[in-house]
Amino acid sequence: MSRLVCAIFIDGDKALLVRRAQHRKWSPGKWDLVGGHAEKGEGLDIALVRECKEEVGLTPLAFNQVATLYEADDKKQGSPFHIYVVRQWTGGSAELLGHEHSELGWFIVDMINVLELAMQGYREVLIKSLR
Repeated sequence: MSRLVCAIFIDGDKALLVRRAQHRKWSPGKWDLVGGHAEKGEGLDIALVRECKEEVGLTPLAFNQVATLYEADDKKQGSPFHIYVVRQWTGGSAELLGHEHSELGWFIVDMINVLELAMQGYREVLIKSLR
């Protein structure tokens, strides 16, 4: 079973999200958290830092895990998504790197409430993280 790490970058009252490219198999065109799969033998913290650098050029400095969601309703069947809030980072402004995403944006709660998100459980975790 794969393990996934996801970052909610928080800047004031906004959270960073990335839109999945249309060619992606899972949730194409939907808004997602920055992150991805932990490699075999890789710790979750190390995977989080690596994925953030690869996807948006930001290096998390201070972060804490706030939730674990599962891809399927059954925890035994679904891959765990380990979600972290990141409030300090280096790297300047976020930019899209690679071909996994088509755009990025910083969103307030009102906007998050109407976005089409890649995973149903994201909305609640995002809103709690911004309050």
